[in-house]
Amino acid sequence: MKARNILLACSVAFLSGELGAQVQVENPSVKKDRREVEVRFDIRDMPEYARSRQKVVLRPYLHSGTDTLWLEPAQLYGKNRFRRERQEHFLAGNKEWTLTGYNVFLKGGTLEYSERVPYELWMKEAGLGIAYHTEGCGCECCGGDQGVPVGPVYVAPVPEVTPVEPSAKNFEVVEARKRWVFKEKDMKVFFPVSKTVLNPDAYNNKVTLDEIMAGIRKIGDMEKLRLQGVEITGFASPEGGLSLNTRLGAGRAAALKEYIRGEMPELRDEDFVLVNGVENWDGLRALVAASNMEYKDEVLAILDDSTLGSGRKAALMNLKNGKPYRYMLKEFYPELRNACYVSVFYDVLADKVADAVNAANELIRAGKYAEALKSLEAYKNDDRVFNSIGVCYMMMEEEEIAIEWFEKAIKAGHAEAEKNLKQLK
Repeated sequence: MKARNILLACSVAFLSGELGAQVQVENPSVKKDRREVEVRFDIRDMPEYARSRQKVVLRPYLHSGTDTLWLEPAQLYGKNRFRRERQEHFLAGNKEWTLTGYNVFLKGGTLEYSERVPYELWMKEAGLGIAYHTEGCGCECCGGDQGVPVGPVYVAPVPEVTPVEPSAKNFEVVEARKRWVFKEKDMKVFFPVSKTVLNPDAYNNKVTLDEIMAGIRKIGDMEKLRLQGVEITGFASPEGGLSLNTRLGAGRAAALKEYIRGEMPELRDEDFVLVNGVENWDGLRALVAASNMEYKDEVLAILDDSTLGSGRKAALMNLKNGKPYRYMLKEFYPELRNACYVSVFYDVLADKVADAVNAANELIRAGKYAEALKSLEAYKNDDRVFNSIGVCYMMMEEEEIAIEWFEKAIKAGHAEAEKNLKQLK
């Protein structure tokens, strides 16, 4: 008869909809906190269907796809149920028994549930569920399972990275003694026949000299270039004797050097390299090749014949009774009487760390955190990389390591790291 009454009571409760009533959950939250997930919610009242003689057992759990993690259960006691179990424990010799933890008698109170579990990747989009059943009703129909709406478990931080300005004090050589050569056509600094005196106001030399000085100054003034020296190669036209041409080539290079030093007194003797090009056969060949002169192919054949050596000049003078030679003497040789090749040697400087941080920040903006972190590995002892390294770890969800780097960055005076750190604490 008793069993029949219990079954009847369950049936009445079911028909009235009481068993369909869910547990009233307030303030639910599932949030990632560093390497843990914190689950929180409050329950202020017993479910409506629960009777004083019963207790409701709650089994919270996280779930995502096929993954499930059961959390610490909670038990909500009705008044008579609490008294009954307390009496049972007392009779069993456990006189100090009382409700602790998540075992509560809710009359006038609140269950504040808060559990932390180790974070796993599948939990990033996990949901919260609560399975529940009632004990003390005499049947197995008093239970259910409900989903609890919560926001995203993991909200990606917004990384704060700022450009690093290159600093001259941190410059180092990345390319040594690069050569910059002025175009030959722009470098026609003419000298009188058989003379080494440089006259800036003759032969339109002033225009060319101004261009040379502007080029040298430009390199000297560029922050990321360091002037290492000036090389001047002096030539004479090939029509004179070798001894005279040797003297002319050296003297003309020296004359151009003194002019440059007069314009830039800060340059020292050791900043110059003078090269005596002697006879400008290469320049002559270039002029012949670009011309439509008579017997052009024959002249080029002589100029290209390395076996002639010092006999090249005689071969040109004897070709076609000297006709092409006389033409070149008039049309080409005046143009070859110059100190025409000026090369500037310079080092390319860079603040490697600043460049590396700025490149890494672009990778961070593109979401390539592991690649950015790898690119900064070589510079991890420079405080300018601390924040960017911290951001990489933060975005890869290695919060503890990220915090260490942010704290180092803040200590070194990098304010942007404070904004990142606040997102983790």
